[in-house]
Amino acid sequence: MAMTDIKVGPIQLDHGVTRFNFWSFMYASFICIGVLAGMNMFQPYVLTEILHLPREMQGTVSGNLGTWQEIVALLLINPFGWLSDRIGRRPVMVFGICVCGIGIGLYPFASTVNELVLCRIIFAVGSAGLAAMIAVIGNDYPVEESRGRMIGFGNVMNGVGVIFMTVIIAQIPALLVVQGIDKVTAGRVMFLTVAFVCLISAVWFRFGLKSGTPVRSTTPPNWKTLMLSGFQAGRNPRILLSYGAAFIGRADVSIKGMFIVLWAVAAAPDAGLTTAEALARCGQLIGILSAIGMLWVGIFGWLLDRVNRVTGMAIAMGLGGIGYSSMWFVSSPLDFSNLPLFIVLALGQMSAICASVTLVGQEAQPAERGAVISMNGFFGAIGILLAFFIGGRLFDAYGPSAPFVMVGLLQVVLFFIAVAVRLVAPGNIDLAKLKAGT
Repeated sequence: MAMTDIKVGPIQLDHGVTRFNFWSFMYASFICIGVLAGMNMFQPYVLTEILHLPREMQGTVSGNLGTWQEIVALLLINPFGWLSDRIGRRPVMVFGICVCGIGIGLYPFASTVNELVLCRIIFAVGSAGLAAMIAVIGNDYPVEESRGRMIGFGNVMNGVGVIFMTVIIAQIPALLVVQGIDKVTAGRVMFLTVAFVCLISAVWFRFGLKSGTPVRSTTPPNWKTLMLSGFQAGRNPRILLSYGAAFIGRADVSIKGMFIVLWAVAAAPDAGLTTAEALARCGQLIGILSAIGMLWVGIFGWLLDRVNRVTGMAIAMGLGGIGYSSMWFVSSPLDFSNLPLFIVLALGQMSAICASVTLVGQEAQPAERGAVISMNGFFGAIGILLAFFIGGRLFDAYGPSAPFVMVGLLQVVLFFIAVAVRLVAPGNIDLAKLKAGT
């Protein structure tokens, strides 16, 4: 079989990409997103059981910590993209997962909020590299006709990673406390376990991911071209739409990852649960949502390879707007009678990321793909920054559902923008070829 004919299930790989490269990227999608989600998920445990912060301060502190992380992302995500277009994706991935491991390993040993900020900044340096590269590699490896399915499959593995963190890793403190281990030590074991997984993953990335860049050239793109390409690409209305979707989509991921857990911890006393028990129950909820999201994103990725991808974007924004706005009617995430509303929220969140990454990958030129997709990530980082900064204050001032409603309303706005782009600038992708599924 020729190199260009390599397929994994319904996904046809691009020239030079092996099955081992493919599965190594799937593992990277699994562990990297799991680690990034895990930081927000486990943070309330540190605030409550290690630093003993009052609950009325935790929303603002969590928002501030997230804000610091996104400031670092804003500074570094584009340089990581430019660097990857010159030296390749693999070194950036190895660096990113190692630094994340160091940051998350130090996190539960912080004794003050300021020390926690320092640990979060270290973690943020690594997470900026990972966030940029996961989207870039996911667009490097498939041919155009399989792009939606590749992104969808990658998002399935993202969901598996979140399930791994919520259903397995998040249960560690509760299991250890039952055996008589103190809460501080139990929390540290949870964080150090994740740090160890990060360091093992760095070895896999080094030997499993494809080396080099998609476009072989004796003269790499110059820095000025790479630095300007992300902004120049925004003249394309579909890329600009994807930037907007990244802004909203990444915000809703962070809102879901941080504030559902914080909401659960805040609701624990009324439900008669300890912090560890609330974290474990919330982990079950997020695990359920991730499992449903995994099934959905495979279907949605298949859909994106058969419809105009701007249409797919409008569908994603519509689902997200409904799901996030519906949190206004939820009293507690620990009450599973609210599960249908959380399911719609999860479908919208998964769809938004899948649609944004697929659309920008379709439109970006291969030689500058790292720079353009990292610009997509830059707008995502702005969205997360504002979600943390404003969301934390809304959480404390107006109640736990307020950050979700804010994001839901923004998604409704972007739905109408996507419909307008579909009408005036739908793009020139050959839908007949895409529908053939070749």
